[in-house]
Amino acid sequence: MTQLTFDVPLPNETNPKELAEDLSESQQKTSWYKGRVLSHSSIYLYKTCPQKWKFRYIDKVPEKPRSFFSFGKSVHAGLEYLFSGVKDGIPTIEELLANFRANWLRDGYESPQQEKWFFQEGERIIRGFYGKHKDELKKVFQVEFKFTVDIEGVPVMGYIDRIDSTPSGGLAILDYKTGKAFDRIRVRQEPQLTLYQMAVKKLLGKEVETVGLYHLNTLTAHVVPAHTAQQETDVVQGVLLAAKGINESKFDPKPEQGGQCQWCDYLQICPAFAGKKGTRAFEVPAPDSLAELADRLGRLDAKIQELLKSRDEVEKSILSRLSVKNEKEVEGKYFSVIHKPADEPNGKILFSQPREKKP
Repeated sequence: MTQLTFDVPLPNETNPKELAEDLSESQQKTSWYKGRVLSHSSIYLYKTCPQKWKFRYIDKVPEKPRSFFSFGKSVHAGLEYLFSGVKDGIPTIEELLANFRANWLRDGYESPQQEKWFFQEGERIIRGFYGKHKDELKKVFQVEFKFTVDIEGVPVMGYIDRIDSTPSGGLAILDYKTGKAFDRIRVRQEPQLTLYQMAVKKLLGKEVETVGLYHLNTLTAHVVPAHTAQQETDVVQGVLLAAKGINESKFDPKPEQGGQCQWCDYLQICPAFAGKKGTRAFEVPAPDSLAELADRLGRLDAKIQELLKSRDEVEKSILSRLSVKNEKEVEGKYFSVIHKPADEPNGKILFSQPREKKP
């Protein structure tokens, strides 16, 4: 099965349930903060561009669907079903794949070919994850744990993909991610995990021993000890800064030369570019014509097919040599490759993943 990598910006991952939640009337009366319930993603968005936050959460201007969001949500839902307790024990691989297919989100894909590639990648991840982790049900404490916590008068919510029990009686937080590979440095610094840690300690009354991000494309868990008290303080300050700005209706745009503005769905209505404040902050290149985009897509498709063919040839060569040596793993300078049987008859899968960097 072919492995594809999809670039999903970690800080911008958004759950649609988060976008729909607003403060109840009773909450608004008892808190100095008068805005909607915040989340890690909405706090990050306000920090990045308050104007975009306003467009999304106050004006509720819809954004274009994105393939990587649909893909990520589909895979997350499939893995949630694995340990959800819907049935006694765990589902079979056939049941898991059937659930994945039934709940596949189709929004945002640019072509049937692109959707097929994403779908096959999702099936590969589901099969690989099942083979590697299906026996871990006993240690799973919660899946898709929804929380709302009060942080100095500001309600903050979120969804934690998985919480495990540890042998010593503590808890381990694990969040699933698709997209670019990352390492433990990212995990040590990720404020989303700090927020999750704070919520778990407050609501479940147990110590968090470890936090981690699981990179689904490479089936690799990056786990570190619980975040520090200083990191928790920094998260609190970030929440309060965003809440204060929202309370005071500070929604100025933050245009950046060469930044993300040219890809923003709100570019045409943003006051930084619509002439409402005089001239544009910077010129955005004119979009390609439809014909140019068609040619670009065709070239990309051809390149992908060429890469897939090359990968198949390399995979066959590795499988052949591993078979002769009766080995299951080989390490290169930068990547390691693991050979595991697939769950389908006579199937074989090679998993590649970046090698751990030595401290």
